[in-house]
Amino acid sequence: QKHVILRLGSYLAHYKFLLGLAFLMTTAGNLLALVGPMLSGWAVDAIQPGAGRVDFDRVFFFARWMIFFYVISAVFSYLQSVLMVTISRKVVYQMRRDVFDRLLALPVGYFDRHQTGDMISRISYDIDLVNESLSHDLVQMLTTVITVAGALAMMVAISPPLVLVFVF
Repeated sequence: QKHVILRLGSYLAHYKFLLGLAFLMTTAGNLLALVGPMLSGWAVDAIQPGAGRVDFDRVFFFARWMIFFYVISAVFSYLQSVLMVTISRKVVYQMRRDVFDRLLALPVGYFDRHQTGDMISRISYDIDLVNESLSHDLVQMLTTVITVAGALAMMVAISPPLVLVFVF
């Protein structure tokens, strides 16, 4: 398994800049989305108990900022998704070329011993699985880690005592 991951890493190494850009977009998009609940809390704080004690200017101010942050977060998430699909498409193209070159280098006897449909099915399935993993699963894992770490940091920024209650 380690060998397979290292080989996949060698394919991804050609796209270090694009992967770094995707990582930055993922981080920025998730962190901007995490600002929304904090702004929502500030908007709720602008609502005082009693009739007519709502500072609508302040509530709408925070609501506009929430919309702004969520829209920018969505744009980053979309661009990051497009970028990861592009990277995975390029990696899969290179993998298919390498597999084709390898098949051409095999002796004819190999094709006599193995059924063509099995080989093609195995090759197609494995490469499609790599494509799916790169374009969706890798992003999902990264997003989850960033969201959990960002949410914890945001909770600490808002109320450290409440985080201690949450942890214990």
